[in-house]
Amino acid sequence: MRATWDAAAASEAVESYVGDPAHAREELESVFGRLGAEPRGGLCIEVGCGFGRMTPFLAERFDRVLALDVSPAMLARVTPLPNVELRATSGERLDGVENGVADTLLCYLVLQHVPSRRVVLSLLAEFARVLAPGGQAFVQLPVLRGGLRPRLWRAVRSAAVPLDRRGRVTSRRAYRGFRLSDRELERGLASAGLRVVARDEKPDSPYRFSRDVFLRLERE
Repeated sequence: MRATWDAAAASEAVESYVGDPAHAREELESVFGRLGAEPRGGLCIEVGCGFGRMTPFLAERFDRVLALDVSPAMLARVTPLPNVELRATSGERLDGVENGVADTLLCYLVLQHVPSRRVVLSLLAEFARVLAPGGQAFVQLPVLRGGLRPRLWRAVRSAAVPLDRRGRVTSRRAYRGFRLSDRELERGLASAGLRVVARDEKPDSPYRFSRDVFLRLERE
């Protein structure tokens, strides 16, 4: 994961991998708005901050922001702000973050790039671990549609990715990611001890055989 996103950070087309900064505020407000919340104040943990596309707007809302990313090269591109701390993580855990400290956690346009079911579920458990009592996590991820064809597509896609030797960022497993099914997501949330407070779906998901799902989560 680190090698993939360090390579993306070094690319002249880095915005094509992490999104256009010009739309960051609008997207952030959309995430909160579609889930019926306007969180402000306290500590916000931003999971997968990239080069800091949304970080300045989070810094306006919250007293402190802890911006995490698997890629040191991405973090090196983030504009320093007085109430923002940057930290590199393994990508599988929120390394070094204490238990129960986050009033708000945001994970947006990140989980679709996580390379395996195991790592997605590990991150959900980490979200629960770091949430403060009464804290909420705002999470977006693509969820596999039901039926045989989507499951066959996922199996073939997972098998084919390691065979692609072209070395492009977009062909790597850590970019193409893994899609949980509804059942896997439900079980993962239950295992993590997370409760769904609000859920929304984007009708025009760009992910094949998937629905773009938005969740507001609390610890059980």
